Amino acid sequence: MAKVYKNATVLAGSELRVMEGAAVVLDGEHIVEITTDYSGPGIDLDGAIVIPGFVDAHTHVGDRGAKDMAVGLPTVEAVSPPDSVKYRYLQSLTPEELTRSMRSGAREMLAAGIAAFGDFREGGVHGSELLKNAVRDLPIKAVIFAEPTVPPGEWPKYLHEAAEIGEAAEGLGIGDITLFTADQLTVLKGALEAHSAKLAIHIAETRKAQQASEERWGASEVKRILEVAPDLLVHMTNADSADIEATAAAGVPVVCCPRTNCILGDGIPPLYQLWKAGVPLSLGTDNFMFTSPNMFREMDYFSRTVRGQSNRPDAIEARDVLSMATLGGARALGIDDEYGSLEPGKIASFIVIDPKSPNLQPVRDIYSAIVHRAGLADIRLVVARGQELHRGGTER
Repeated sequence: MAKVYKNATVLAGSELRVMEGAAVVLDGEHIVEITTDYSGPGIDLDGAIVIPGFVDAHTHVGDRGAKDMAVGLPTVEAVSPPDSVKYRYLQSLTPEELTRSMRSGAREMLAAGIAAFGDFREGGVHGSELLKNAVRDLPIKAVIFAEPTVPPGEWPKYLHEAAEIGEAAEGLGIGDITLFTADQLTVLKGALEAHSAKLAIHIAETRKAQQASEERWGASEVKRILEVAPDLLVHMTNADSADIEATAAAGVPVVCCPRTNCILGDGIPPLYQLWKAGVPLSLGTDNFMFTSPNMFREMDYFSRTVRGQSNRPDAIEARDVLSMATLGGARALGIDDEYGSLEPGKIASFIVIDPKSPNLQPVRDIYSAIVHRAGLADIRLVVARGQELHRGGTER
């Protein structure tokens, strides 16, 4: 039976075009129509703003239970394997405890309007299965990039586990490519392609990582990984101009996680350069340890940083930033056939924002209001796969 949400201002399609007085018609978990020509019964949204559910393109939901445990520590001590605060925390958990924690994290994301997320999942195939179990009956999409349990120094074991991951998850996640030879990276990419799995990389996250790559291999991390045509790059915090231009030329998508980069002291990513060069960008909230899964905050931080870095208040449109947090993430994760925009045939996952909240009223620029002002308290309703999941903000 169809469900209709009517009398809304909908940001529709890949262009996020404004449709006032619109109705969103659902059939089960899919959108079947968005129209301004509807006068029948339905749920009256009273002029509320409807935007696509967010796609958080890079997360580590496994460390959800370690919130703020390592604030003030550098990246290596905080999150790097095998002896960081994060990995000691993960090792202290039973599989059941970790699954419950990740499930709580997924619920937290749903309440924040996140419809899908791309997770770097520690623990290899087993860790991937734990996350699948955690979200199995929740209306949220998890795209999993599993990290092997053995180091690349144990190459035969690593390659075998990578192939198993290629069958069990959407892809493989790598934290440090300096440990790999060029031939190993090529073989690894081929092994993943044999299983139609993706290769995702933490890249140029720290200055030390870039320096280590230059010293050992005579090239930056970015230049090295582009040789094997990766599917997704994460961070680029310390990428130089040549790295950025090469990434843009290759058309490889990049997930920016500026709030986490900054709290770890790794630097402010060259967001304006990435945007100006034409790199396909998306946003990620990264580690639960340090950063809330709040895409409103991520958008706001990104937009203000781009304008500050460029010394240009018109350096980017708020609509483009919102697109990064929705369709950009879906494209980066390869799920844009179902997520990232409100269109007939796509999954009915969207956020209803209250434009009459004291925080937003009056709305003079709808895109800027969403990117620079809106927050979780302004959410009236979250719909995920056709299910009403979360009501917040001001009810009417």
